[in-house]
Amino acid sequence: MFQITRTQINKFIFKIILAVIIFFHTIIMFAHIFNRNVPPPSLKRKTTINIEKPKFFQMKNGLKVLIVENHKLPLVRIGLELDYKPFLEKDKTGIKKILGQMLRSGTENNTKEELDDMIDYMGCSLYTSFSEISVFTMKKYLNKSVSIMSDILMNSKFDNLKELNKIIKQRIIDLSISEKEPNAILQRVRNVLYFGKNHPYGEYETHDTIKNITLHDLKKLYEKYYIPNISYLSFIGDVSQKEAEKLCDLYFSKWKKKSSIIIDEPIIKEYVIPSKIEIDIVDIPSLTQSTICFGGPVCLKKNDPEYFSSMLANGILGGGPQSRLFLNLREKKAYTYGAYSILKSDRNIGYFSVYTQVRNEVTEKAIKDIIKEIFEITEKKISLEELNIKKKEISGQFILDFEDPNRISDLFICELRNNLPSGFYKNYLKKIESVTIDDVYQSCKKFFFTKNGRIIIVGKAHDILPNIKKLGHSIRFFDQFGSLIKKEEK
Repeated sequence: MFQITRTQINKFIFKIILAVIIFFHTIIMFAHIFNRNVPPPSLKRKTTINIEKPKFFQMKNGLKVLIVENHKLPLVRIGLELDYKPFLEKDKTGIKKILGQMLRSGTENNTKEELDDMIDYMGCSLYTSFSEISVFTMKKYLNKSVSIMSDILMNSKFDNLKELNKIIKQRIIDLSISEKEPNAILQRVRNVLYFGKNHPYGEYETHDTIKNITLHDLKKLYEKYYIPNISYLSFIGDVSQKEAEKLCDLYFSKWKKKSSIIIDEPIIKEYVIPSKIEIDIVDIPSLTQSTICFGGPVCLKKNDPEYFSSMLANGILGGGPQSRLFLNLREKKAYTYGAYSILKSDRNIGYFSVYTQVRNEVTEKAIKDIIKEIFEITEKKISLEELNIKKKEISGQFILDFEDPNRISDLFICELRNNLPSGFYKNYLKKIESVTIDDVYQSCKKFFFTKNGRIIIVGKAHDILPNIKKLGHSIRFFDQFGSLIKKEEK
């Protein structure tokens, strides 16, 4: 029979006592470290970041190639981006989206089924859109993956009528659904009112424009824009420059350059900002909430001197859970789950907008608070505390982005496409840190609307109109496609 000796009992008791002592010592130690009354010391803020510039070369046909090496895993992403000016799709609006889907419908060398089978066998992921194609692959299938991409870029046939009909049918179903969805309605009407229906940013798909697209139309668009001298090709991952050069020479050297510049009809800048604030209502009687947007188009480019200060200004106003709009409309007033602002830079024309979704009965109050917050940030300078919090937030997010090698490539392509100064992103943190309270104040006054602009509401007019009239602004009614259906009401 098994017996426990006194020595064993004593050892067991000693271990228990020791464990208890260690346990309480640990509690005391962590209680000291995480004392809620003593804030942790601030980390020293970085003002520079060590970004290794991608390796770069340009082929004779004009194709620009970037390589970001990362040999931690045997994976490679090959991406291609087109750099083109926005153009009108007119009576074939939606053709760019359909072309992006049709790019994998068959080439001169492979049918759609053969392409799909090769992708599935290698375990790759293939993404295609009008302006971007990418393949994410294991290193051992790199050669084959690049050959598939080059085949799509150089040899797409656009003769698969069955696939085109299938895509058109699905697009029409998607459009039918979006025509009833408040956020989709708001985005469509906003674009029309901000930019106009005859601007690339303002036109929208309809059942008729989608049905109007033919295989011949797709082929013409493909031949016009899929050329190497307006394209950027990137290799990211377990690949060297020597390997990338070899692959480019093998698969892209025969891609023919077009010396003639792509010429499209000039874009008519017909967007008009009202001289006073006006309210534009899209009446959807079934809605119990109002989807609200306030703002208008602005001219802001990444290479403008106000870019960094405007980014901080927008962040403080409505860029996240600690922003003024969020803290007021959600935390203080409980009108909404969230309220946000966007100040979008663009090479052509950007925009400023505040968005939220509120109950019908508080629509007028939410609008008053939105305008009040914008007015206050344009009239009274922000605090140093607000500025420093937002600087840390934006800088921290920027640093985190570089955990993803794809972001490094994206940022350097962005530099090239936007004619940004060399080292724009390398000096990003310094630029953020150098922004002053006065800089933010000037950006607020320049880009935020207070005395003009459009308040677009997608909601139930019967419920919201009596209180909306109290705001004292001109009111107009539009349909779900941005067409005026009723003149001003006061």
